[in-house]
Amino acid sequence: EEVPVGAIVYATPEASYRLGALAPIRVCVNPPGHVADTVENRPRERVAEFRRFVRTGDLAIPRACGATWLLVDRDRFPGLRPDLPVVHRDERWVLYRL
Repeated sequence: EEVPVGAIVYATPEASYRLGALAPIRVCVNPPGHVADTVENRPRERVAEFRRFVRTGDLAIPRACGATWLLVDRDRFPGLRPDLPVVHRDERWVLYRL
């Protein structure tokens, strides 16, 4: 299964930044220095929400931004294992369908 064009992906700010450069997708979180600091974008709040997500695993957080895909860096967050369908897995990354 492929991530469709225009899909909304939830991932670390760094991974999101790279993904956005490589594929025609939307991301929920980016490094704040690479996003216009507007009320709609809320870059610092989104990074804080991401940190809360990896701490709690609360899937309502990525769903709140409209994400339908979740990319987890197993090197950085080995304990984050949501109960979601796995679409792709390799040595470092797991892609889930939200």
